[in-house]
Amino acid sequence: MVSGAVLVMAAVGLGFYLSRGPWLTYREQRRKADLATMEMRKSERQKNDLLQQQAMLETPLGKEQLARGKGYLKSGEQALDSNN
Repeated sequence: MVSGAVLVMAAVGLGFYLSRGPWLTYREQRRKADLATMEMRKSERQKNDLLQQQAMLETPLGKEQLARGKGYLKSGEQALDSNN
């Protein structure tokens, strides 16, 4: 009876040992997939941000803000002198 229990324990131990490799491979693949998913989501957020910026710059207000940011003035306007 004792030898049967030892045999079962040895078989279970061997099974765990032999399944270790596939589980390690699974964990590594899962880690890589998680990293790829995070990078994809980051890229999607950046794309959405750029699309929002593009949409804003295509509006009259966005064009004006961009021009003023580059120092352009409306006709008849004078630049404020920061030294005064």
